Amino acid sequence: MEAIPLRRAPTDLHELLTSSLEVLQRQASNLDVAFTIEASSALPKDTCIDPEKIAWAVATLVGNALRYVRPGTRLMPGGSVSVQLSYVPEKDHVVVRVQDDGPGIPADKLPWLFQRAHGKTHAAGLGLMLIHDVVTAHGGSIDVKSRTSGFEHGTSITLQIPAHGLRS
Repeated sequence: MEAIPLRRAPTDLHELLTSSLEVLQRQASNLDVAFTIEASSALPKDTCIDPEKIAWAVATLVGNALRYVRPGTRLMPGGSVSVQLSYVPEKDHVVVRVQDDGPGIPADKLPWLFQRAHGKTHAAGLGLMLIHDVVTAHGGSIDVKSRTSGFEHGTSITLQIPAHGLRS
């Protein structure tokens, strides 16, 4: 995608996300929401990404998740948000998964999450559209799974990004 210029640099993805999500980690703590960042030991030390854009994309996903998970109270702990980092060596892709136990996204809305509505711009979908554009510009993909039933609910958004840039 040419519309989004990238400034790729070798980046420690775990370190980048740990530092850039610090503010959201404090916000989660204030809401009594469990927040974790986990990285696979197989994750490459350096990933060739645009660190500012990837940090923004993941922070936006975590911020969205924090808006929808249940805050804790004196009597009941809050929900949970996690960021999981892994590596798929067969594809040379890093995987960033943001998962929450919020109410989920209704199935009829899932196909339209990353679509631009002609002549309409609404704040609720703009961030997700831009995240899609950032991931696509990196040569990656994005996948959303969501459950909305009373006992099974939550959303998982997975970004797959080439770890060492696009191959010629």
